Order: sequence, then structure tokens, then C-alpha cells
Amino acid sequence: MTSYRYTAIDQYGQRQRGVLDVPNEQALMVSLQQQGLELLTFKLGQSLLWRQPRVNTQALILFCVQMEQLLQAGVPLLQSIAELTEQSEHQGMMAALRTVQRDLEAGKLLSQALQAQPKVFPPLLGQLIDAGERTGQLPEIFGHLTRTLSWQAELLAQVRRGLTYPAVLCVMVSAAAYVMLTFLVPQMASFLQSLGQALPWSTRLLLALSDGMMVYGVWLLLGLIALIGTLMLAIRRSPAFAFFLDQRLLKLPVIGRLLHQLVLARLCRFLGLMYQTGIPLLQALEWCQPLLQQRVMAHALADVHQRVLAGESLTASFAATQQFPPLMLRMLSVGETTGALDRMLFQLAAFYDREVQSQLQMLLRLLEPALTIALGLMLLFLMAAVMLPVYDSFSSLRY
Repeated sequence: MTSYRYTAIDQYGQRQRGVLDVPNEQALMVSLQQQGLELLTFKLGQSLLWRQPRVNTQALILFCVQMEQLLQAGVPLLQSIAELTEQSEHQGMMAALRTVQRDLEAGKLLSQALQAQPKVFPPLLGQLIDAGERTGQLPEIFGHLTRTLSWQAELLAQVRRGLTYPAVLCVMVSAAAYVMLTFLVPQMASFLQSLGQALPWSTRLLLALSDGMMVYGVWLLLGLIALIGTLMLAIRRSPAFAFFLDQRLLKLPVIGRLLHQLVLARLCRFLGLMYQTGIPLLQALEWCQPLLQQRVMAHALADVHQRVLAGESLTASFAATQQFPPLMLRMLSVGETTGALDRMLFQLAAFYDREVQSQLQMLLRLLEPALTIALGLMLLFLMAAVMLPVYDSFSSLRY
């Protein structure tokens, strides 16, 4: 495929610019004619997947909702994609759907067309739509995807809402500390040292911090940036280090439990959804591994997959990893016994979802007063460091 940057004119005489990935110039002209455009000029350009705007979760949810409605109404698949391409107001989604439309016209399946654009459509979409194509339940699959993506978006929005005030407060505390150490304290340093008395430890510490910030502040900032960059590079390049880091995160007192339950909720929801849509259990266990986004739990699920493949029961396989709580094991055992595994998984997902939301709200409620107290203690330290030597100086005066 070659990327072409083109300028074309539509039936109303308006110019349209964009980028298309096609084999040659003739295919470019044919593709534009199918879209009702007449080619004016073109030149080689960057790939469309690198240039198109980012597609957010809300655009994906709207796509799933519209596809469910159109397919349930009996509109053919190719026509549904074409209508959504024309109606889309999101430039990134419009460009992605145009590529999907061309792939469908070339004979590809919808799941293959979506999986060809991993930067736009997450793996879950392609996997579940593949199952829907095999079972003939494509409208129902889009309905499940709508609810799943909405759950993820709501959880993320809740986290963002809860972290807004603490983030603003952290920025204010950092800005106040920087101004204090680089501007206010140097202004008062000569005055405090001119008092001619032994300075208390708080004042000496404040002056030392101010001198260190003035001399090494830039180097500390550069070192912090370098440390963060090195950490991100190590996570990307070293699977062993990334696995070790995920292990440490799971063992943190409060954050670890919250992260563990969040992964369990995601696992139960995705596994139940795949199993309900007709995906074989072994394949569902394999497909769920990258969706967990937590290496320790993904490794445990891979172990479960191997044990089930070797003939062990699902409950025994989960229990052998020692990464899943007793409640989940009991519910899985009931689901295996009664043949209602998907219903048990959805109940577990709802339970862990409530636990995550409850613990997250409690954590955020504790975080706000903790940051407020930290700001108050910083101001108290500043007042004590400045006022104590002044008070000692005035108390030593004789009238």
C-alpha cells in the first residue's frame, strides 16, 4: 500500500483534502470516484493511520449504537458502514470508516477490517465481532460492546472527576513551595541571618532547602524527567522489569487491592461476554489475556488456559494460580455445575465493579483532606521558620 495526499472536488464544487492508502494512482482515482469526488492533485504522503485524529471512546460507543440500530433494522452491512461514514462528524472516525468500507468492498470481513486498524479500534471489537460473524449475532454483539465500552468510559470518567480537585491542589502546593523556596525565602534570608542569634532548626532547614533549590533546582527537574523517561523505556523494553513492577503494584496496601479488583471486574465482564456470544472457552481465555492490561494477572490467566487445555476443570485451574479470591472460585464452581457460567461471571463483574467504585470513592475522599492537611503543614512550617527567630529576637530586647 502507498499513501497519497490528495486534493479533490465534490459534486458541489467544494475542495476536499485527505490521505488514502491505495496500491497505485489508478486505485486512488477509482476510490475517490466511488466517494463522489474528482481528483485534482495528489502526492505521496504519510500513512493515514498516523495522520488521522485520535478516536475517543465516545466515538466508538456511538459507532456501536448506530451499527446495532442499523443492523437490527435490516440494513446491509456495507450500506450501514457507508451511511455512518457520510454522517460521522468525527474526522478520525470518518477516515477509519472509509478504510473499513474499502476493505469490505475488497471482500474482507468486518472483523478483519477493524483488526487492520488497531490504533482506532481496540482488540475487543474485532474479537467479539468475529464471534458475531460466526454465530450470526452481529447486532447483539454491537449491543454488548455498547454496554461494555460505556462501563469503561463511566469508570474512567469517575476517576477523572475524583482526581480533578486533588490534581489541582497538588499543582497549587508545588507552585507555592517553588515560589516560597526560590523567591520568598531568599528575600528573608539576609534579614534572618542579621538578627545575630542562633537560628532554630526549622529556619536552618528552610534556608538549606532554599539554597538547594536555587543551585540544583534545574538539575533536579532534569533528573526527574530523565528518571521518568528511563522508567517508561525500561517498562517498554524489558518484559521482566514490567512484570516485576506490576507485582509490586499489586502488593501495595490500598492501591494494590483496588487494582486487583479492577482487573477481576474486567476479566469477569470480558470472559462472560465472550462466552455468552459463543466463543469457545479456551479461545476466550486466550483472547482475554491482553485485555487485562496487567501482566501478573495476564500471566495467571495464561496458566489457567494451559491447565484447561490439559484437561483440568476451570475452577481448579483458577485456584491453582493463587491469584483469584475464594468468592470468584465458588461462583465459577457453581457456574460450571449448573451450566450458567456466563451468568455467574456477569454477577462477579457487577460485584467487583461495585467494590471498585466504593473503594475508589473512599480513597478519593481521603485524598482531598490529606492534601489539604499537607498544604496547611507546609504553611505552618514556613510561619514557624520565619517567626521563631523574630520572636526570639524581640524577646531578648531589654527596655
